[in-house]
Amino acid sequence: MMKNKQIFLSLLLIVSSFLASTGCLRESSEDVNQDKIHTEYELYYDANADKTYARAIFKFGSIIGTLLELSGSSQVTCNGQVLTFKQALSYYEREYPGFVQSGTFVWTDTEGNSFTNTVSINPIGYPSNLDTLSRNQSFELVWTGDSLANNQNVTLTVNGENEADLQIFFQDDLNSHSIILEKNKLQNLGAGPGKMYLDRRNMPPLQQKTSSGGLLTGRYRPENKNIILN
Repeated sequence: MMKNKQIFLSLLLIVSSFLASTGCLRESSEDVNQDKIHTEYELYYDANADKTYARAIFKFGSIIGTLLELSGSSQVTCNGQVLTFKQALSYYEREYPGFVQSGTFVWTDTEGNSFTNTVSINPIGYPSNLDTLSRNQSFELVWTGDSLANNQNVTLTVNGENEADLQIFFQDDLNSHSIILEKNKLQNLGAGPGKMYLDRRNMPPLQQKTSSGGLLTGRYRPENKNIILN
């Protein structure tokens, strides 16, 4: 049950990110019932850029609801600093240099109600000796970093040389410290150079929310890893 829930939440994040990046229709938050605003917060460290991103998305009613731009006296902050609205992407963001381990988001609605939610990021890394990967047998990738706790998961995306051969591997078992790369998926990858993308998510329940709920995520991505697939 927990695995299905974690997979569902991760899929919701993907859907949410897609909608935020492609949606151009949005409303003003002062035009809707404040208790029906769905909130999504993410604190994301990307080691490739060595930056931490604090992001917030607001929607009417649900994760698939109309995107909202805060208006009037409404605003959202992370660690006391106001997030800026990104017009093209319809979400709020602030960038920080380096690794910010935890963030406290505070959203104040147009009626003066404040909602505070705190999330932390758990680092993860690749094993030091991983440079080649056989496509003809399963492989257990043992990551560096803590074992998984409640409400945490790891996603590994492997992209081979062929077009559209990307494969996704998922782990959310409590106390796990590795992820199995199944043979039947590895065989779908083209031989030759490939690249790995590793994400560890901490997804605790929102501490303060409206009746429409939302998502809270702390995500860590180590530097993408080049690999040879044989």
